Amino acid sequence: MNLADPATLGWWYYPVSFVLNVFDSFIAPLPQELFVIAIAPLAQEGLVSFWLAVFIAWIANVLGDVLLAWTVERYRHLLERWKWGRWLLHKSSRAEKALGERGTFTALAGLRFLSGGRTASYVAAGLANTPMRIVWGSTALGSILWVALMIVIGKVTDDVTGLPAWASALIGMGIGTLIGVVPAVIGWARRRSRGTRDDQAGAEGASGDRR
Repeated sequence: MNLADPATLGWWYYPVSFVLNVFDSFIAPLPQELFVIAIAPLAQEGLVSFWLAVFIAWIANVLGDVLLAWTVERYRHLLERWKWGRWLLHKSSRAEKALGERGTFTALAGLRFLSGGRTASYVAAGLANTPMRIVWGSTALGSILWVALMIVIGKVTDDVTGLPAWASALIGMGIGTLIGVVPAVIGWARRRSRGTRDDQAGAEGASGDRR
């Protein structure tokens, strides 16, 4: 079988999409968005089944998040021995704060829309020993909303550009990345500004005490 033949696209598209969407939870730079954004254009050309591709992307995201939270909860002591594991645990620092400020379910469902938020939020869930019913529920909701957003981006990009499915999917991937990066940058700028003001207030308070 020639796997590069469009007629056999589904035979490799589905398993590759599943694997990438599962392991993107552990390794954020994986290009799993490309496979989700391409669903609408590929389905329109009759190369994949729309609903099967949607289901695979959704269930893979759910299983990846649950597996990550469970791994961190059970094997944190092993993760701390490896550079990759320490990096994984480090990514959760801001997410742990968000879990407390916004509520666990809401934060877990929503942080996946920020760049790197999927990994960070479910690492934090594992560290916090979040009940698995919340982990399952939040990722089930967050994943289907994320998949829907990626499909809309892919459909709109395909309609506007008129390019082949994979070309429009690459453009859509860039747009999807920007959607996740921009709020993250704004949040970083706000935290930095808040930290600067706090430092200034602390300095002024110390100066007043010396007087």
